[in-house]
Amino acid sequence: MIKPGSPDCNIDRTFTSIFYFSHKAMKVNQTARIYRNPIYLAKGYKQMIEKGDVKNQAQLARLKGISRARVTQILRLLKLDSLIIQRLEKLGDPLKARTISERMLRPYTNKSIRTSQYFKDPFS
Repeated sequence: MIKPGSPDCNIDRTFTSIFYFSHKAMKVNQTARIYRNPIYLAKGYKQMIEKGDVKNQAQLARLKGISRARVTQILRLLKLDSLIIQRLEKLGDPLKARTISERMLRPYTNKSIRTSQYFKDPFS
């Protein structure tokens, strides 16, 4: 006789299940990612402010859903040396991959490429 609570009384209550999975993994509605060239983005932001589409950087930040500090960081890219800006513009917009970002360019703002002996070319 099996006593209730005994580990053997659960044997008849166990079950087996079999799962079948397709070999192809279904992709969930993936859209192509668009990587913006940071220089084109900065020029677009500056143009919006100059045209009067937005009053200031704070209103632009609210419109784009980003912080005011982020808008400032992006606009500061326009202080890059003109040679760097020209080379970045040659990459085009949008980019196929994230080859260059605002954060990569941040150390080079307010520095001249000609006078900086420690300049590391971000394109090499």
